[in-house]
Amino acid sequence: MDPVVKDFFVSYTAADKAWATWIAYILEDDGYTVTIQEWDFRPGSNFAIEMDKALKQSPRMIAVLSPAYLKAKFPAPEWAAAFASDPEGAKNALVPIMVEECSPEGLLSQVVQIRIQGKDEVTAREMILEGVRRERSKPTAPPPFPGPSASPAPGSPPAVSFPAGTAASGPPVAGRLRWQSPAPPVTVSWHRDLDNSARGMQQRAAAVEVHLAFSDDDARLQVSELGELRNLLPDHGRKTGIFTRLEALESHADSAVVRVTSSGWGNEKGLAVTRSGQRSTWAPLPKGQVGFLLDIEHLVGQVTGMLDALTALNLPQGPLVVPAIGLDPATMISYGSVARPSNTAAIGITQPDHIHVAPDEAIEYNAVVTRSAAVAAELVARLVADHRGVTGLR
Repeated sequence: MDPVVKDFFVSYTAADKAWATWIAYILEDDGYTVTIQEWDFRPGSNFAIEMDKALKQSPRMIAVLSPAYLKAKFPAPEWAAAFASDPEGAKNALVPIMVEECSPEGLLSQVVQIRIQGKDEVTAREMILEGVRRERSKPTAPPPFPGPSASPAPGSPPAVSFPAGTAASGPPVAGRLRWQSPAPPVTVSWHRDLDNSARGMQQRAAAVEVHLAFSDDDARLQVSELGELRNLLPDHGRKTGIFTRLEALESHADSAVVRVTSSGWGNEKGLAVTRSGQRSTWAPLPKGQVGFLLDIEHLVGQVTGMLDALTALNLPQGPLVVPAIGLDPATMISYGSVARPSNTAAIGITQPDHIHVAPDEAIEYNAVVTRSAAVAAELVARLVADHRGVTGLR
């Protein structure tokens, strides 16, 4: 028998190739190994032999479910083979991911599905990575009590009970966001303030940073609480998609800040909390043909996920928060589409070493929790306006 060399085989029909390759990409990006026809069955190879080898070498199968998949003839033997190898589902050998509304029948209908149809990119990615994990999906924070709530004690801030990603998948909330001037003004600690190693700009990839800074003292933490967070932040970062499950992480805590970071050029990511209660995260922009790519739609989704990860921290908070966004470093950045990469790139006349959008407006903290996508869109709009103003790019 062939050795097991891949985590997953992706079964799909031609109509769903775009979905299949996207799913395969995010799985490999999270550290899994994948066999997929589009990438691995090369011209000149024997399709039947390659299919047989792929099924033998992959203990688990992703079935990309859609009406086209259920009507096609070839996928049925593929998922049937996976089902037969694990009829009780003890090994999670068959993982159906529904990308378009359909009604599986027979044995396939009995296998629990990951249903991403109609979800946005950030939510779909989170659902898939959570769904393929074989561990229990117990949340890191306690769920909200389902019974009647007691009146909170005077001055005690409510705990955060929204899990990451729920805001993006819910129905849009009508009305404009209500921004206001913070009183007193807020000072934001940026990425290079939180991590001294970030000051070596020439050694790092272009990255977006997002911060939530509070305008009063309700969110302040004790030094002992920062020490406890040092052990909790790595797991929180992995569960909310800031880090992948296989990345090596480094943790640091002192009397002013606790942070966890990944390493490796082009993959610098981080999650931090300060004594003042500020929550921060940063992650690289996608790589382009030259330098790094600022895809506005993709960046909105990325920032939405970052906001969701920050608000999912079970920490004290104040009623008003100042969301802040920046690029650091901001060199070698061009505009384009992640889905349709170009062979050319316009970098701009002026290359700023960083862009920090002025953190001069506050918003209700609950609005960031419940309307993270709308807040992300506004933050990205401000960032793009400042970046274009400096570089001259349009």
